[in-house]
Amino acid sequence: EDQLTDQVRNVGQICAELASLAVERQRVSLQLSHQATHDALTGLPNRTLLFSRIKDALLPTATSERSVAVLFCDLDRFKAVNDSMGHPAGDRLLAEVGNRLMATVRGSDTVARLGGDEFVILVDRLSDENQANAIALRLQGVLAEPFSIGGREVFTSASIGIALSLAEYQTPDDMMRAADMAMYHAKSRGKAR
Repeated sequence: EDQLTDQVRNVGQICAELASLAVERQRVSLQLSHQATHDALTGLPNRTLLFSRIKDALLPTATSERSVAVLFCDLDRFKAVNDSMGHPAGDRLLAEVGNRLMATVRGSDTVARLGGDEFVILVDRLSDENQANAIALRLQGVLAEPFSIGGREVFTSASIGIALSLAEYQTPDDMMRAADMAMYHAKSRGKAR
């Protein structure tokens, strides 16, 4: 009887350990999945997750019901912040930019960081081209407000390129390339455009 009680106790401990391992495995799996699809600095979706969402938005069934826009944002004068205040200050600025962008768009939209000082916003369910322009102007407005970094006021702006799904892009690459080219065109016209 004592031997049977010990065996039952051992089986119970083994079951508890297995359950604990399963929970830990699930936690690690979720963490790895998040790391694979999100930017480590800002916590925003990364290129992988963004391209997946653009691909879904471009599906024929999706575009028949709505149009989407990709807004490609490149910070103006970011290099000056890194050079004058150091990379930790630049990292804080990038994180704050991400927070402001997230606070400015709708919950159905995606704000992603591609790397460096490049952010992309996938705007879903657009009524027309004017709505995309209005969102870009609103984003520029919130980014023009001063940032407090390391006890100092830091100013930046963004050049934004817009690509609309109305142009019938076939792939996320096509749409991103068009938005990127539009951003460089805006930057060449004097920044903050």
